[in-house]
Formats: sequence, C-alpha cells, structure tokens
Amino acid sequence: MTVINDKQYLFEKMKVPKAVMYLVIPTIISQLITIIYNWADIFFVGQLNDTFQMAAITICYPAFMMTTALSNLLGIGGASAISRALGNNNYDKIKKISTMSLLLSIVLSILYSFIVLILNKPLLYLLGADNDTINFAQEYLFWVVIIGSLPSVVNYSLSHLIRATGKSQSASIGIAMGGIINIILDPIFIFVFKLDVSGAAIATFISNLLACIYFIIYLIITRKNSILNFSLKNLKFKDSVIFDIISSGLSSFFLSLMALFSNASINKLMSGYSASAISGVNIAKKVDLCIIAFAQGFAQGILPLIGYNFASKNDRRMNKIIRFSMIVSITFAGVCVVLFSIFPKQIVSIFIKDEQTVIYASNFLRILCISMPLTSMIFIFNTIFQATKQTIRALITILLRKGFIDIPLMILLNHHIPIYGIVISQPIVDCTASIIAIILYITFIKNKKGKIVTN
Repeated sequence: MTVINDKQYLFEKMKVPKAVMYLVIPTIISQLITIIYNWADIFFVGQLNDTFQMAAITICYPAFMMTTALSNLLGIGGASAISRALGNNNYDKIKKISTMSLLLSIVLSILYSFIVLILNKPLLYLLGADNDTINFAQEYLFWVVIIGSLPSVVNYSLSHLIRATGKSQSASIGIAMGGIINIILDPIFIFVFKLDVSGAAIATFISNLLACIYFIIYLIITRKNSILNFSLKNLKFKDSVIFDIISSGLSSFFLSLMALFSNASINKLMSGYSASAISGVNIAKKVDLCIIAFAQGFAQGILPLIGYNFASKNDRRMNKIIRFSMIVSITFAGVCVVLFSIFPKQIVSIFIKDEQTVIYASNFLRILCISMPLTSMIFIFNTIFQATKQTIRALITILLRKGFIDIPLMILLNHHIPIYGIVISQPIVDCTASIIAIILYITFIKNKKGKIVTN
C-alpha cells in the first residue's frame, strides 16, 4: 500500500529534524489556537461588564476541562498504542485500538454528561456558584458539558488518533478550525443574538460539533487509504487493547486533572490578599501557558515517532529524535526566559493597565519563566515514557510536577514568603520533577534491551 510506504518513509527514512518539524509545527499551531479560543469566551463575555456571567464561565471551567482530560486519556493513549503497533507492522491491532478508542470516547463522554446532568446544581455550588451565578452557570454548563461533552471528547480523541498515523496537518486543521469558528461565533451569539453567556456556550458547542464532523468526513474520505478503521467487528472480548490505551494515556489524564487542582489552589491562596494579586497571577500564568502550549504541542507531535521507532527497535533513530527535540524545545524556552525577564511589564500590559496588577504580574512572570526550560524537559520525558509504555514512570513525572508536591509547597512557602511564595513553588517543583525524570529516563535506558546510544 502507498500509505504504508509513506508512513515508513516518515517514521524510518526522513531526516530527523525534518520529520520532527513536519509533525510538531501543526500540533503547536493548533495548541496555540486552542488557547486563544479558550480565552475567547472570557474576552467576549467580559465586554458585557457583568461579573456574574464572567464568574459563571470560571465556575464551569473545571467541569469543561474534564472533557479534555477524557480526550487525553483515550486519544493520546490510543495514539501511543497505535504508534507502537505501527512500528511492529501490526495493522490488525491498529484497527482494534482505533475502534476501541473511539468507542470509549463516545461511551465515557455520554456517561460523564449524564452524571453532570443529574448532579449539575450541587456540582456547581461545589465549584463556587452562589445564588447570583447559579442560573448563568447552569446555562453555560448545559451547552459545553451536558450536551457538549460528546463532540468535545470525540473531536480531540480523533485528532490524536489521526496524528499518530503521521497526518499531523490534517489533525491540526480540525482543531484549529474549531477554534477559529468559536472566535467568529462568540460575538455573533453574544451581541447580535443577545444570548449573553448562553451564546458563548452555544458557540463553543457548535465549534466542537463542526470540528467533530470535519474529522468524521475526513475519515470517511480517506478510509480506503487509512490504516485507521472503526468497526465493532474489530473487537473481541479477549483483546487487551483497553489496558494498552488507558495505561498509555493515564499520565495525560492526570496532567489535565492535577493542573485544575493546582490552579484552584493558587486562586484560593491568592484570594487571601487582593484582587490585584489574583489578577496578576492569572495574567502571568496566561503568558506562561503559551510556552506550555508550545512544549505540549512539541511533545505530542513527537509521540508517534518515538513510539514507532521504539517498537521497531530503531534505538539510534529514536535517540536522535529525543536529542533534537530536547535541543529545540529547551532553546525556545530559553529565549522566552530572556524576553520575559527583560520585558515583563510590556508583555503583561497587553492584558491589563492597572498599575498594581502590572507590578504583580511582572514579578510573577519573572519567577515563573525561570522554570520554562525545565517544563519543556518534563513534557518530553513524559512523552517518551508514554510512547514506550512506561506507565509508572510517566505517572511519577506528571504527579511530581502537579498536585502531589506543588500544593503543599505553595501553602508552606506562602506562610514564610507571603504572596510570592505561592509562585516560587513552581520553579522548585519543576526542578525537582525534571531531576527525577532524568533519573527515571536513565534507569529506563539501562533496563531496556538494546540500549539507546547516548553518545
């Protein structure tokens, strides 16, 4: 088949820098567009000057991000399993993995929607809603989660599966298209149709639905030449593909989940000081999120290459991919450290002009940017562990960075260094997590048959 020959050229023969950039550039772009479209609802609803409607979006955000966690679990998990099966030329297993990933995406997203439907009011109160925001929050939650979970989870899961076959551009087009549509529809539904926060939610739902439809049409058009296959006939009860998918995607699932807990802890601790401190840390983290998006996009882009060459035992090529990826990602992060350290006020002033908030945000950004190169390393190590089926190592890497250490450390440092101790905790945690990730990687190499040449 021509498609198989094309994949073999990309994964086996194409020069490493070209192969890496071919896969990661579209992924990074789609990650950045996703961030912009996640900001779109907040930006346009903010123009209504209604704090209750703005608060409703913030309150619903953790529930909405759970759909991202599910798509990471099943999409990235499936993509990792597919890349290894591709490296082993096991095309029958690829059919089973793709079918099971899609089936689980549909079933779990519907189950999640049903749970939220039944428990939406107590859930929203738990997330911080009150009598002033509950109605707005329920309206937003209905569109983005209760009926929006299915297209959202399936949309992102399919993009990961398609990217695993080497079609990074096609996968990224769908994600980017959804983001652009959301940005266009937001002002139309909010201001023209005067639907306010419900309009923002409807725009998000429609954008995810259209992106999902794009992927379905793409898969139908390319089905004759695609190695992916979606048919229940591919599945058998004795197959162990469910474990393969979930174990591979578990660290990405916890990455999304623990990030929510960590961010909620930051907001809770900062709320004890001032509105300027809360706004400042959120602005600094928005800027920081752009670099994280680059690191995540880069890491997700190289996953198919690493998984394929690991399974095909091409250790030399896999090592070149890892080394090149580390150099590019850390260099980019290093440039950002310099820029953010020299021009923090100019950067944060894009978001807000309040003098006290700008001071806080500038200082917070200087602290956060120190750990950017370390963050880039952590994401790449996590991808290596996912692609090579090192579930425990991947989980340790992620849980050390978010949740297990950073929250207790934030509380401790905030007691000794008020306000700034909350932010200082992140570079300390990233340094610790990166050192342990390096140790885990070295032990993995030593234990692996056919050791990777590191010199």
